[in-house]
Amino acid sequence: MKRLKSQRWEVNMDEILAKSILNKIEEETKKIEGLKSMITKSYEWSNPNYLDKTTVKTSSIGVYKIIHKEYGVMYIGQGNIANRKCRHLGVFRNDGKDMVSPNGHVSPSQAGKKMYIFDKNINNWLFSYIILGSKKVSTEYEKLLTELEEPEFNNLSMSGKS
Repeated sequence: MKRLKSQRWEVNMDEILAKSILNKIEEETKKIEGLKSMITKSYEWSNPNYLDKTTVKTSSIGVYKIIHKEYGVMYIGQGNIANRKCRHLGVFRNDGKDMVSPNGHVSPSQAGKKMYIFDKNINNWLFSYIILGSKKVSTEYEKLLTELEEPEFNNLSMSGKS
């Protein structure tokens, strides 16, 4: 009996679909193994330092805290630590207003605005961070820390969002 072209196509499509699923299983398994390996690594928060004096290696992914000398942790965030620190500090230094580039790109920071309103003295603001190297873990860690510490400048509904 001769196979119809459409039957060959269906068999081939089933094989391709199965291979696609197996490829994704392998890809996700590697990600899970990577996450599991993080458990055995040692991570450490940096000592709090003045916000404008803290340096962070470019492209470091992790979680950070903005700390007021008198009132403690006021904001917890995550992502590219150096970029986020620069943005918060930039808005603070811009009198609490969003920064606007010459081409019109707006760089906002609710944390920077709130810091400026709360205390305009840059010497009262400290910064601490932990480099994790995983966006997924950083997002979850930020969410759990924010729920635990309830920093004044965080919007709890935004915690854990990118």
